[in-house]
Amino acid sequence: MKKTVIIIVALIFFAIISVLLVAQDVELIFSHKYHAEEVGASCSDCHKASESAKASDNLLPNMDGCYSCHDEDEECSKCHKDPDNAIVYPRITDFIAKFPHDKHAAKDITCEKCHEKVADSDNIMEKHLPKMAVCVECHKELTRDDYCYDCHAKKDKLKPATHDFVWKSNHGVTAIADEDACETCHTKSSCLDCHKSDNLDRQVHPLNFVNNHGLYAKGNKENCYTCHEELAFCVDCHRKRMVMPRNHSFANWSNATTGGAHARAAQLDLDFCLSCHSDAQSDPVCVICHK
Repeated sequence: MKKTVIIIVALIFFAIISVLLVAQDVELIFSHKYHAEEVGASCSDCHKASESAKASDNLLPNMDGCYSCHDEDEECSKCHKDPDNAIVYPRITDFIAKFPHDKHAAKDITCEKCHEKVADSDNIMEKHLPKMAVCVECHKELTRDDYCYDCHAKKDKLKPATHDFVWKSNHGVTAIADEDACETCHTKSSCLDCHKSDNLDRQVHPLNFVNNHGLYAKGNKENCYTCHEELAFCVDCHRKRMVMPRNHSFANWSNATTGGAHARAAQLDLDFCLSCHSDAQSDPVCVICHK
């Protein structure tokens, strides 16, 4: 019963919000496209962004700004369908802590570089706020300490809305579907910090991967190299676990008299032997026996 009540209250709440948004959408009339193409107005004619040093500044045009072009007594209906009950355009309240429009304007960065397609918009309720992907086109120092806090406050929770309580379990699917979205905030090293070492029995790999990963490696080694970029990783792990190739268990692999099968294998492909039996700090392993 309690759960049902909560659902009903939530539906009513969202219905009210939707009605308010629709009312604002219908009551307010404004076309950025018309002003840009037909009137020839620039963004700075209405928005004094080049004078703003704080993200909290209200850059929405006031009525006096409108009256610089429109008649105060006759043209209210240009923007308001019901001038006698005019609705104030709602301000954005979830802005980031720090953003200096003036510094970006001083570098001749155009408004549409961040506020994409605003000049093509006929709907005043479209926000056209920049996404993180736009910011990192210029601000690329992801690994720098406190990089995020150039714009965000340290008290802010920087996790995107998508990073909910089940994110840890299913983020791999998202990363495969849209790798660019992850790289907006995370570098490749961010993944490797968690998904590294010999964690073959963890969620990174399927169950029993430690026993059958050789088949995967032979069938699609390029996929392995996504994280394990060097063959040395394989060699180090196999040495630690004393894992040997199957042919090393043959009865005649090593024979003091004839040399055994390993001598023939070394003659045919010495590089294959040296992929494991080599050490830059000492003599090749062959010398240990063949002095």
